[in-house]
Amino acid sequence: MKVTRNLPEQLIIENRPWVISLALVAGWALFFAIGLSIFLSGQPMGLIFMAASVIPLILIYFFARRTQVLFLRPEGRLIFRRKTLLGSSQVVHELNEVDQAIVQQSSTKDGGATYRVALVFPEGQSAGTHPLTLAYSNFSDHHGMADTINAWLDSQQPTA
Repeated sequence: MKVTRNLPEQLIIENRPWVISLALVAGWALFFAIGLSIFLSGQPMGLIFMAASVIPLILIYFFARRTQVLFLRPEGRLIFRRKTLLGSSQVVHELNEVDQAIVQQSSTKDGGATYRVALVFPEGQSAGTHPLTLAYSNFSDHHGMADTINAWLDSQQPTA
C-alpha cells in the first residue's frame, strides 16, 4: 500500500498488486506455452499442462484486487473502493466514526509474520475492525501507513 495523496482535506491510499498480478500472468503463460509445445509435438499430455494454466488465472481473481481508500474531510466520508477482474464495489462510512488505524499481524508456522493495516470503528453502524486489504503481506511499511493515517485523522476534526 502507498499514499498517493496526502493533503489536509484528502488522504488517498492505494494498493495495486502489480508484482503478484505479473507473476501470475507469467505463470499462466509459462504453463500454457509448455503445454502447447508438448501437445504440438504429438503428446496428448500437453493438454494437462494447458488445463493447469487456468489455475494462475483463477488466482488472479483472488489476489489481484486493487484497493483504494479515500479519506475526504470536506464531505466527512471514508470510501473503500475495491476492484477485481469481474467488477468493483464501494463502501462509504462516516469519517467521524473512525477512531484509529492499527496494524494486524498474522504469524506463520515457521515463525514469520505478515501484516495488514485496519481501521477501528469503536461504535456506530460500522462498529468493528475493517482491514484496508483482505490479504496480509510483508511487502510495505504497514506501521508507517498506520502512523500516516493516524496523523491525518488527528490533524484536524472533520469540517462537515
